[in-house]
Amino acid sequence: MEPSERYNASRRITLLGAAKNAFLATIKIIFGITGHSHALFADGIHSLSDLIIDGVVLIASRFGSKGADSDHPYGHRRIETAATVLLAFILSLAGVGIIFDAGLEVYGARATTPPSFYVMIVALASVLINEILYRYTRRVGERIQSTLLVTNAWHHRSDSGSSLVVLIGAGAAWFGIGVLDAIAAVIVGIMILKMAWQFGWSSIRELVDTGLEVDVLTKIKETINSVPGVREVHQLRTRSLGGTIYLDVHIMVDSYISVSEGHFISNQVHLRLMKEVPGVVDVTVHIDPENDEVASPSSHLPARAEVMRLLQEHWQDLLSASAIKNTTLHYLDGKIHIELHLPLNLCSDEAAREKLAQQLQQAIDNNKMIGSLKVLFG
Repeated sequence: MEPSERYNASRRITLLGAAKNAFLATIKIIFGITGHSHALFADGIHSLSDLIIDGVVLIASRFGSKGADSDHPYGHRRIETAATVLLAFILSLAGVGIIFDAGLEVYGARATTPPSFYVMIVALASVLINEILYRYTRRVGERIQSTLLVTNAWHHRSDSGSSLVVLIGAGAAWFGIGVLDAIAAVIVGIMILKMAWQFGWSSIRELVDTGLEVDVLTKIKETINSVPGVREVHQLRTRSLGGTIYLDVHIMVDSYISVSEGHFISNQVHLRLMKEVPGVVDVTVHIDPENDEVASPSSHLPARAEVMRLLQEHWQDLLSASAIKNTTLHYLDGKIHIELHLPLNLCSDEAAREKLAQQLQQAIDNNKMIGSLKVLFG
């Protein structure tokens, strides 16, 4: 989905939620005060905090939907993640305030008046409206892969749940159990704190690049190992970014395949992960001819130019550089394994070719960094 389409979808559903929260916050606070319901008033504060959240969601979605640029090569989705942490903080403040205020009534520090009957009507209307908007917002959030929007959907669900608690508490209080209205307010506050913790902690983990869950990692490894040509998987690293997955991985392939075949295998790994693992949007595959997870046994060896210079020193009396068609170097197990390609007409017959190959081998026998030599004529 294009960033502009993603933002527009997020903007429409968030504005709808903001209108709902503004309406419910107003009537809950008004009828909570006039109807003597501490729980409904607390629920109104909950809706008011959701209205503030909607504003943050709109701003974060606007900037978080921007594509990658030179300063942000992975895009701007982390803005949404940071905003989710802010939302969780706002919710936690609202929850603590509600619990503290309602606790005064629960412990008898403040006189209580039974709530009016219409408090239950307002609470019931809030349950229905919030549940409908929860389902709609969550569906849109999952479609555009926005963790922030899904988080906001759960705010609607929490508002629906808290209103249900208010309905039960106010009903019980109206029938003579007055303290239950204040207890309902405490429960609403606890629900708000629980939701703030869940989404806040999840977003903090994302901001510090916490890896994915074990079940997702298992799925990723199984998908990689299912690609023909992959011998082993190691150094798998993952990160979450606004509901999407970025990963890089080292895979071992046969030591003597061509560079192009290795690249083909890595491309197959990339395509299969993008297709079979939900949420994966970026994959970096590093091809290894040997396991270098713990150590890199060949890192001390010289590069091609130095190797060719040393070979010419060893072979100066046997072979000129111009006679060599191609030299393939394999850096494995701390040694250099050489495939030397020579023209067929360089030697008069098979015996002469075998003799030259032996002489070339003998000339490098004392060089400890060379593991093997294969001379090919053709």
